[in-house]
Amino acid sequence: MKLQNIILTFALALFMMPQNSKAQDNYIFNHLSADVEVGSTGWGLNISAPLTRYVTLRTGFNSMPQFSFSGDVKYTSHGTRNEVNVKAKMHMTDFKLLAEIYPFNNCSFHITGGFYLGQEDLLKAQNTEPINPEDGLEIGDQIVFPEADGVAHAKLKVNTFKPYVGLGFGRSVPVNHRFNVACDLGVEFWGKPKVEAWSPISNEWVEVTTTKDDDLNKTLNTFSKIKAWPVANIRFIYRLF
Repeated sequence: MKLQNIILTFALALFMMPQNSKAQDNYIFNHLSADVEVGSTGWGLNISAPLTRYVTLRTGFNSMPQFSFSGDVKYTSHGTRNEVNVKAKMHMTDFKLLAEIYPFNNCSFHITGGFYLGQEDLLKAQNTEPINPEDGLEIGDQIVFPEADGVAHAKLKVNTFKPYVGLGFGRSVPVNHRFNVACDLGVEFWGKPKVEAWSPISNEWVEVTTTKDDDLNKTLNTFSKIKAWPVANIRFIYRLF
């Protein structure tokens, strides 16, 4: 199923939820809860409030802890093939707005849809030792020249707007208790990642392809094929009122 069809189906389900009872109206923002989450998108903080008996809105942010790795990249200097170590750092922080649909009254199972919105630079890389500015690193199928300080820069870029769909169990706004635990499983669609390198010649970021077989290019090539990120988390919830 195409992504636009998934979003349309979710929107129709949200629209068709019962909206005309007086009891239903009493649910609108009558409670507020906060939670801490940990999972595949790092750690996060959320606040949630009911919109109707069957729909809860959740907003907050997630921050993926920064981690780094390194690999060797080839370059040619005065006709001699050399290698230099390149260090890459990966980090992601996103704001999110999600709607949870509970198909049945007093049921903890929910369908979730919405979006993540945040930074586009998923990964940044540069050589750890300076090289001659006239020597270019072989990043993908392109020669990337360093700046005057001998350092070349590359990055992996994803979309800033990332739609999300998923399933979960546990109410984000507990009714009968102050504390609750919920878990979610879904997919964050961040589009096809692009590998870009900074060109000091044209003074702009240029897209490159990554078909080389050295350490770093293999890693960049692997990440560039990931169009969606699996989301699995557990949330510890406290109802404020």
